[in-house]
Amino acid sequence: MNKVKKFQKDVAELFEERTQQEAVTEWGSEMGKEMYAPRVDVAVGPFAIAPGVHRDQEHSHLLHQHLDLFRRLTAFHLENLNVLTPEATADEREHHINQKMDKLFSTNQNARCFVAIEIENKVSRKHLMGGAVNGSVLGKVGIAVGFNEEKHRCFLRLYRYFEFLGQVEKPTFNTANLLIISKDQLMEALGG
Repeated sequence: MNKVKKFQKDVAELFEERTQQEAVTEWGSEMGKEMYAPRVDVAVGPFAIAPGVHRDQEHSHLLHQHLDLFRRLTAFHLENLNVLTPEATADEREHHINQKMDKLFSTNQNARCFVAIEIENKVSRKHLMGGAVNGSVLGKVGIAVGFNEEKHRCFLRLYRYFEFLGQVEKPTFNTANLLIISKDQLMEALGG
């Protein structure tokens, strides 16, 4: 088993232990035969794949239930983007974390899974962009993990690009429920 596949398996097991929800690697979103159906590296249930099934209340309940985990991941995300710096006061940290957490709760109310994680190692920047979009679109919470430092930096630049496009009123992708996390940060937050 290669390093990325082992990491996927470890992350799925840790999420399953932590949330008591099924976690699957290489999960197919089952969008139907006539449409592109993305696969994500790790998906955490409950899943909403049947037509007309929505699990937003369950997903929001799980966010509340595991608030410490998602606040930790959110803090890592904001630190990675330099929104939270070592100079930030406790009040500033709390404000920024709460602001992003509100977005996690209110975005993607029709998610196909609770958490969708994309782990990128040796892909082009276009594939990286697709991974970020798929994680965000499919999960109540989307997590983009650069398996190495180069891919982590690429995810951060991509996120900043999407944010910039919104600021200058260009069509863009909504990053409200997307977290950019390093592989070490993800393992630390999950206690692995």
